[in-house]
Amino acid sequence: MMKKLFLLMLLMLHFASSNAKADLKDLDQKLRDHTFVYIDKKTGFEHTIYFGRFGQVYDEYFPCEFVDGTWWITSSGTVCLEDSYDKSRRDGKICLKPIIKGGRISFYDSDGQLAFHAKYIQGNGMPFG
Repeated sequence: MMKKLFLLMLLMLHFASSNAKADLKDLDQKLRDHTFVYIDKKTGFEHTIYFGRFGQVYDEYFPCEFVDGTWWITSSGTVCLEDSYDKSRRDGKICLKPIIKGGRISFYDSDGQLAFHAKYIQGNGMPFG
């Protein structure tokens, strides 16, 4: 009886782990090769972020400035960004949970509070300058 219970628990853990990995892979595919356009709450300026389709790099544009960095998904399904040059802007320590609904993506902080909404656009929608 104990053996059967133990085997059942192992199977449940295996399937839960497989589902979590599949969910993270699905999220990765939904973010890659997409552009997010949002209004920064502090400055009121429009920001455009493009998550590259080959690897975890991003490009960002906000008035008169282009920056880049890396992005990754944590095991809990949050997205982290780290600026290549200015770590005071994005240091990879503040990660947000994305929720995608149609042509909109919303990012939530660790307390479940809305950080910002953005347009969710397929492909590279970066401005040319």
